[in-house]
Amino acid sequence: MSETPQPAEEPPAEGGRAESAPEEAKEQDPDANDPSGESDEPDKRALGQTASVINNFFAEVDAAHSVFGVGAARATRSMTGALAPAEIERTLDRFVPPSGFEETVRTLRERRVVVLVGPAESGKWTSSVALLDRVKSAREKIVILSPARALDDLATKATFRKGRGHVIHGWIAEDGPPALQRFEFDRLRARLEEADAHLVITLNRETARPGLEGYHVPWQPPDPLRLFDAHIGGPVLAEEITEVRRQAAELRSPRLVADLAREIASGRRAPADLLAELSGGEVAAWFGAGPQPADVLTVAALAFAHGVPERVFERLVADLKNTVEEVRLRGREPGTRPEDHDLPQSRAQWGNGHKLITVERSSSATAFGERRVVFRCTRYREQVIRELVDRYGYELWEPLRLWTRELAGLEDVRVPAVAGLALLAAVHPQEVRESFLEPWAGGLWPERLSASMLLSMMCADDALAPIALGTALSWVMDAGQPKAMTAALAFAGGLSIRYPADSVDWLWFLSLRALRVRTVARLSLTLLLQGAAERDGGALPALRLLARHVDEDLRGRLDPGKARDALAAVLAVLECERLETEDDPLAAWLLLSVPGSAAPLGLLWAWALRNAYHRGRAIRALRRTLRALEGKDGALAAATALGESVWSEVPDGVAALIKRAIEHAEPAYEDREASRRTRELVLAMLHAGSGRAPHR
Repeated sequence: MSETPQPAEEPPAEGGRAESAPEEAKEQDPDANDPSGESDEPDKRALGQTASVINNFFAEVDAAHSVFGVGAARATRSMTGALAPAEIERTLDRFVPPSGFEETVRTLRERRVVVLVGPAESGKWTSSVALLDRVKSAREKIVILSPARALDDLATKATFRKGRGHVIHGWIAEDGPPALQRFEFDRLRARLEEADAHLVITLNRETARPGLEGYHVPWQPPDPLRLFDAHIGGPVLAEEITEVRRQAAELRSPRLVADLAREIASGRRAPADLLAELSGGEVAAWFGAGPQPADVLTVAALAFAHGVPERVFERLVADLKNTVEEVRLRGREPGTRPEDHDLPQSRAQWGNGHKLITVERSSSATAFGERRVVFRCTRYREQVIRELVDRYGYELWEPLRLWTRELAGLEDVRVPAVAGLALLAAVHPQEVRESFLEPWAGGLWPERLSASMLLSMMCADDALAPIALGTALSWVMDAGQPKAMTAALAFAGGLSIRYPADSVDWLWFLSLRALRVRTVARLSLTLLLQGAAERDGGALPALRLLARHVDEDLRGRLDPGKARDALAAVLAVLECERLETEDDPLAAWLLLSVPGSAAPLGLLWAWALRNAYHRGRAIRALRRTLRALEGKDGALAAATALGESVWSEVPDGVAALIKRAIEHAEPAYEDREASRRTRELVLAMLHAGSGRAPHR
């Protein structure tokens, strides 16, 4: 068996199934004797709030993209699974082939697999879809596989369908010497030839690796002027647009060029204003004019504390200035006055004509009228961070690191701080990992929560999502319990949106680890399903994949202790509420609202009811779910469908015992009246599939 669980062969939307968890999960956990002695427990309230924050964050990202003519699907779509024909058409709308495209089509037809190698945001994703659209069978799909899949796994275990195109975007499993990789590529090529399928991999590297010629293809972005012309939708005539077109070639990614052209074509804003905003010219000009050092600190602070109340922001700016002074005084004698330095100068008044910063009034019900400090343009925040990285060194960044780390413990500032770090990761991912993610992941509860939230926000960026996945995977095993718990938190957040199958796989694996790890994994598994239920079409694939893990592992492969742990995770799911609700069981909502959910829910309940240790808890959860159905349209059909699923999985002799226990279970005193009202549903569930009509 593989050392690690593998992601789904088929996309979750098609009911894909991952490889089972590794044997290590069913034996002694290597972290069981962790000597840390940490006593802090997961805060369920904070976890629920964090899940809502992530959902809202992704919704805001969608809205921001739609302003520049980019559909919401680009921001929130799963990065594994089948590409719908409409999404393929949207991706390739006005596609401009880069240099070498036709030659690469020929190479892909001949070798069956190619790796597009180039910097992030150089158009590799669109090109990979275009390449596969050229070589796949006309009626076949393009399926996106997990970037965590290793070459040997692809060459030996992956299932490739005849005529189908496959893509791995942002591959993170590249390792090993070139000679070994070439051997694995040759094996993979043979598998693809046998299946008559094709695979395109995108890899974020500056250069192709020597020794992998023929498979590694250096990739360049398309010609920016041709791309601009294609997306503006017609001939360029106006002198102003002609000048903007010329300057558009300076933009750093094809996406920005296409965004600019589409927005100019809409006519909503002046072309020069759009170019200045997208290119970062206004921000670069502000830094280039030599701002006062105190003003630099203010702008830097706002990048990581955007939108906080003015009174809070003032305090944070003062804290940052103090941290700057403390860093300067390192190594000096106590009481030594620091030498004059070019940073400590007067703070700019951001509410009085500052070129980058302004103040707005909050419109929220809880802080109506509160003054909040923000950038004048949303894109300024990302551009300020880029300028700070490009222009400043240790004297600014060391105090900024120390100050930002402290924000993890401040509940009212944590979200904007983490959002700023996600923008920093787009510019300098290694800085974010070494200075923030790794220390926070091994820290205390608030720091772990910040690390998981940071990975979630990184997932909103197509280029950063694979990095976030790779970071979480590095914490799953042999990294200590705190980091394993942080990984579990991360798999319930943005990773569950971009890599749903991987997230279910790894949370199931973690739910069988040592006590502290599995406690967090269970909470995260319920959060994953609660969050998926809030997104169209997300709950059923995750529920089916979980049910398949449970069914496979409980069919004699787990010892009794691990089986009990597995069923505890199952019951946590069956007992949970919908996100941020009370007395609204998720299972009841799924039965009424998500066609097909009765089958996986019934399988989960069947296993829980068959276990004598957990049977009482399973019965209580079942009766509570049936009670929640009472009075709802479709309640009787839902109860019947659930019963049919349950009893199809339970042997007849055991079923009779379980049915008696369910029928005679007495709910709490205050629930007896509700129990009488739902008796019809209980009987419908009990007699489903038996041919007997339920009676009152």
